[in-house]
Amino acid sequence: MRQRDARKALYGDTPPPPRQPAPYPTGQVIHKLMNRYVVRHGNAVTKYTVHPDGLGANKEPNEACALRFIKANTTIPVPNVLSSDWDRVTMDYVEGQTLRQAWPVLTPDQRTAVLAQLRDYIAQLQVLSGTKLGRLDNQGVILPSIIPRSGGPFESMAALHDWLVHPRVRRTHQSIYWHQITERLASETYPIRFAHGDISARNIIVRDGRIVVLLDWAYAGWYPAYWDYVFTLRGLDNIDWETLGSHVPSLFPKRYDTEYLLMLFIMNIS
Repeated sequence: MRQRDARKALYGDTPPPPRQPAPYPTGQVIHKLMNRYVVRHGNAVTKYTVHPDGLGANKEPNEACALRFIKANTTIPVPNVLSSDWDRVTMDYVEGQTLRQAWPVLTPDQRTAVLAQLRDYIAQLQVLSGTKLGRLDNQGVILPSIIPRSGGPFESMAALHDWLVHPRVRRTHQSIYWHQITERLASETYPIRFAHGDISARNIIVRDGRIVVLLDWAYAGWYPAYWDYVFTLRGLDNIDWETLGSHVPSLFPKRYDTEYLLMLFIMNIS
């Protein structure tokens, strides 16, 4: 039942068709989470899933589209896409440690340099503007709540916000909260910007005190300008507030603290 609900939350009434996977690559498994694997083979790494729905509804995963888009439109370091299919992406392997691993041993100067790099990368994303809300491959936005759900693409900010406050299960006694969230989000005008969607300590790779690659663009696409603020603060605050989390707001041209609190509420009870 949980698997059925999760599939419904992501795809609605139009799940991906049955597909037959090609043989999976062999090599060193450097990461595994549930049905997803990252395997290093030579100078390449393949991220794949054994889930029958693959990495999305399309023939090519959103992540492959996003990596090529970022490579063409920014100077943000991302791996080259070598090949892709509905259930996998093969990329260059980049040596380094995750920021979670590296942060405790970085010098003060190195920490300052890493934050400066992040500020520059976020600024580059914040100037990329779109006209509708959804992932780069024309799938809907992804909300990584307890059961991740997808909706859209949306033609307007109002449509996105209406979807956000109407989760699959919405309890009547909480209606006052949803009403207040709707009013608050509707009171602001948010531009549509390109967002990574999951800038976290596990997706930032560091070597010699510098960021060498930003990984995991699976959720990337066009979102409200506050989206990366919310998920970067959520992803970096969990290392250490004093030395890292408290600096995250300064990485953005504008603070969205109220939106952060509202989105946490939405995700926690959706």
